[in-house]
Amino acid sequence: MVFPWRLATRRVLVAARLRTSRFGHSGVATLLQQRGMASSQGAQGSAASEQAADPTAETTGSGSNGPAKEPKTFTPRELYQAGIESHAARDKAKTAASASLALGGVGVLVWHHWATLATFNCLGGGLLLLSAAMAPRPHRAFGGDREDKETRLKLKLLNNSERWKADEKALQELLGVVAPPAALVKAHGEEEKEEGKQLKEALTQRNEEIQEALKAGETVASIQARLRPKTFVFDFQPAMTGMVRPEGMKKQLEDLRDIVTFILHTAKSPHDQVVVRIGSPGGMVADYGLAASQLLRLRSKGLTLTACVDKVAASGGYMMACAADTVVATPFSLVGSIGVLSATPNFSKVLKRHDIDFIQITAGKWKRTVDPFAEVTPEAREKAQEDVQIIHEAFKGMVQEQRHGLDVDQVATGEVFLGAEAKSKGLVDRLATSDEVLEEFMNVSDVIEVSIAPKKKGVRELLEGRMEAVESAFVSCWQRLTGTGAVLESVDHKIK
Repeated sequence: MVFPWRLATRRVLVAARLRTSRFGHSGVATLLQQRGMASSQGAQGSAASEQAADPTAETTGSGSNGPAKEPKTFTPRELYQAGIESHAARDKAKTAASASLALGGVGVLVWHHWATLATFNCLGGGLLLLSAAMAPRPHRAFGGDREDKETRLKLKLLNNSERWKADEKALQELLGVVAPPAALVKAHGEEEKEEGKQLKEALTQRNEEIQEALKAGETVASIQARLRPKTFVFDFQPAMTGMVRPEGMKKQLEDLRDIVTFILHTAKSPHDQVVVRIGSPGGMVADYGLAASQLLRLRSKGLTLTACVDKVAASGGYMMACAADTVVATPFSLVGSIGVLSATPNFSKVLKRHDIDFIQITAGKWKRTVDPFAEVTPEAREKAQEDVQIIHEAFKGMVQEQRHGLDVDQVATGEVFLGAEAKSKGLVDRLATSDEVLEEFMNVSDVIEVSIAPKKKGVRELLEGRMEAVESAFVSCWQRLTGTGAVLESVDHKIK
């Protein structure tokens, strides 16, 4: 007769053995290898016959005459992940062993004292039911007592090892598991053993370096940040559909401020880096001046900033891009347009034709230079041109300060350049896509995408959002109509 506790103990022990064993890339291949080693005579005979039938199988064995394999090098991120997995596997093995011992001890006690304990089974069961009925149930608080756990930002790990894990598993299930030849199983086992040995040596060397750093006085937080650096990625890509933007520039600037502040709060190590993906033809001077200043906050704290331009970074968009340490653009992206625009229609002749007087009272000589309803004097036009020129010189000065060695006068003509030409002129440091840049960072760090978490909107929030969009569109149109704001926006036909 087999008692239930013995079956449970046996299952726990088997599960612990399976968890502590190393399967490698294919569990079936490892099981085939174990069975082949159990009957070494038959496995060696089959391997020899397969090697004789297939000459290529000879190069996979341990005694191959092929080129010597170079030892594998591990990136800091791989070593960090391997250390975490090693500790996790060790903890699981200890947990399984302790659980099996505890279950075995309980089983022994029950076996030897079954007659004594049988009397109290009903009483114990009743007490358990009573305690379960009396236990307080969790409830949701109402009104102001409800804890708001809604996060402001949405974080996503972009590393390929984590991002495509489920898809790789689905691909393996689609292709199915095919039992490899015995020679390949043996070679795979030897490669896996050698790789495990190299990984163990690398982890040992890293632990020695950590001990030396601790003795030298380096803090634990500093060592951990150095061993596992982070790369933060975020986007600044307002909708390029004309003056009326769905969310408004106000919302874009608020989101940019929150993302930059979060990164400065989280990235406290010089080993962390930031990547911003910019896609914008520009806009109002004050808006993009503030956006560029937000990016400069990152550099002022010692973080390395990379700006990636996949499509457009013109005028105000390039003002933001040049604030980065490195500017990366695709060959056919549109970059540049270092210029200032101020335009307004004038209805003074229409008003005169209909005998309509326009009365405007100002204090200060240059409070109003160009007005859509008043005739523009040569003196006022000259003053407006002077104001635009001052903004242009400030724009050029910022570009010159960030891009050392650049001939600003040659490129600050308001022209838009393709990415390849922009690189030859010094506006861009490198030609590549943002995906290529992130792939490089993935090899050495955790790449984390930071964006604004979508909110669940009710009727009130929807109405407020619509009103903000209408207000933003009205202010933008009025500024363009009255000429009260100069614009850092490209009107080049290539972008339009």
